[in-house]
Amino acid sequence: MSVQEHLFRLFSFRSLGSTMDGARALAQENFSGAAIVRADTQTSGRGRIEGRKWIDAPGQSLLMTILLPADFKEVEALPLRAGLGVVRALERGRAASLRPAPESPGAEFLLKWPNDVLARLHFRTERAGKSAEPPDAGAVKYGKLCGILCESAGGRILIGIGMNLREVPQGQPHPDMPPASLEASWGALPPPFDNLDEAAHYMGQHVIDTLSDPWWHSEYERRLWGRGSTLQFLGGHPQSPEPVRGICAGVDGEGRLILDVGGERKIFASGEIASLRLV
Repeated sequence: MSVQEHLFRLFSFRSLGSTMDGARALAQENFSGAAIVRADTQTSGRGRIEGRKWIDAPGQSLLMTILLPADFKEVEALPLRAGLGVVRALERGRAASLRPAPESPGAEFLLKWPNDVLARLHFRTERAGKSAEPPDAGAVKYGKLCGILCESAGGRILIGIGMNLREVPQGQPHPDMPPASLEASWGALPPPFDNLDEAAHYMGQHVIDTLSDPWWHSEYERRLWGRGSTLQFLGGHPQSPEPVRGICAGVDGEGRLILDVGGERKIFASGEIASLRLV
């Protein structure tokens, strides 16, 4: 299916409190089909963890919420599948529009459990006689490119996506890693990412395709940031987290994180990766 054959009805706004709220209102109005609510800017964007805000530069970010159709049957590990759909859209968009990425020891995009998309940071040498601070020898640095938020409202499923396209907004909180933007990663924004409405349709198409992909699990694990490395993990509710240190072994079929803690396999349905030590 080409990007012109849109799966979703698109509702675009110059400004909204949040696209999640806009999609929720649409569901409450008994709109039963598939829709995307997109805004040039949000005044009350938020993240998965309570108290975290998503700050954007107007017109410089892809801010959208997918409202799945009323007859959609929920699948396991929906946030993880949605993240994989975002990565597929990025990789296929680059392959179709830009030269291949230069050879690198690290993937261009990775998935940070449970709901972030990371982009490889490129370190360039400055011309004024000084060079940018290089990464640690052998290390590949990543920054947060995109956050994903999945919620339900009145039996409908909402998938919120916030992605830095052209620049990283000032003041955007990144407690665990630096921010990244797609333009900085690629050097340019090819179609459809140079048009916010087309980018929203393109992203939505790849996400919904991935939700029904029975082979999502192995592909997700191949892209899992920190797999095989030691993690500092905060399990459970963010208001009363349980600190855990273990080696990331992967995710299970329900999307739960698997850690090897002192030789014992432990599974976590909620929590956040606080830091990573590559091995």
